[in-house]
Amino acid sequence: MTTKIRYSIIRVEVGSVGEIVEISHKLPAHLKVCTGFIARHTKGLELPIDQPEIGLLALEFNSRKQLLINDVIGYQASVQEIPDYQKVNIPLESGQLVTGYFMDTEQVDAALFQPYLISIYLRCEMEVNTKVEKCTTT
Repeated sequence: MTTKIRYSIIRVEVGSVGEIVEISHKLPAHLKVCTGFIARHTKGLELPIDQPEIGLLALEFNSRKQLLINDVIGYQASVQEIPDYQKVNIPLESGQLVTGYFMDTEQVDAALFQPYLISIYLRCEMEVNTKVEKCTTT
């Protein structure tokens, strides 16, 4: 058996100040373990300076059996490079959900609020059967 890396992307749309967005994302049944993640702002905000915190993220795996990711999401005014994946080792049960929430904590007046999008990139592995069966004909 060998493993192949697959990526699963969860998009979270934030439409109002202080909004709490529930997350419910079904992972493909063939994924066996998640080995890393990146969670970042990807669209919408246009601020002149970096913000160390625009929201809080909590993710549970295997249909709420394991709370394994708590992260603070910031904003980069000028993205120089995509961050490295944060390492995790999360065994996955077949066909289970990733659930949780994202809570906007941006300190801005409601009249100045800009809707935005957060993307969560999960790096997972699947097992691939490399055994070749002998073909016989009769």
